[in-house]
Amino acid sequence: MPKSLSDNPGTQYFMAVADEDGKLLQAGKTYKIDVPKDMPVKQFWTLTVYDRATNAFIYSNSNRTTLSSYDLDKMKKNADGGVTIYTGPKAPHRLESNWIPTAGKRPLPAMRCYGPTEALNNKTFKLPDFELVA
Repeated sequence: MPKSLSDNPGTQYFMAVADEDGKLLQAGKTYKIDVPKDMPVKQFWTLTVYDRATNAFIYSNSNRTTLSSYDLDKMKKNADGGVTIYTGPKAPHRLESNWIPTAGKRPLPAMRCYGPTEALNNKTFKLPDFELVA
């Protein structure tokens, strides 16, 4: 166990409790986040959506709790090469591959970045906020 933390941690987490307007994320609503093509990671990124009430996974019929850079080949990409990930009770039309179900629970999204680059460590990278869709 290290006696002090490194200035360059091996993993960084971003947790979202509010949308781009500062409103708390709500149960039963659909949100989206635009994940840039060039996330500042040396290894991989994952977005997991937890239940805000319990901090546990939100299980659904799809058994999907997470999407990650390992899923990019199955996801619909944006014109710039990034992806838009949706969280909510129902998948947007034709975007099931980019959706993490929330089963009517209040979402607590967590973006984990493994092997962060200098852009994360020196805070020059800003992950976009979640936006309310419906």
